[in-house]
Amino acid sequence: RTQTRVLTLKQLKDTIQDMYAQKVKFDKKCEEAKVPRETMEQFMYTYLNQKYGLKSLIVEWAASIINAVKTYLREDHEVTLFAKILKNECDEEFRLI
Repeated sequence: RTQTRVLTLKQLKDTIQDMYAQKVKFDKKCEEAKVPRETMEQFMYTYLNQKYGLKSLIVEWAASIINAVKTYLREDHEVTLFAKILKNECDEEFRLI
């Protein structure tokens, strides 16, 4: 069973903001290397791998982020938007800049 930490709304939003910032940089590198960009869901694992390196920590943090998103989904618009992006539910025209 995966150990999960309970994230506060602030911790979740800080993580989301950091993930967005890192994804912009990562997307730029993908563009330069002429490789497809990752979805936010794929990138979450890339991000956690870069941040923690250990598979057990990556799995733990991914589960914690997903649980926190489910917890705060209905009470915070930023979390709602992130959930949609994570599930790839946004319109194709919508891009994070």
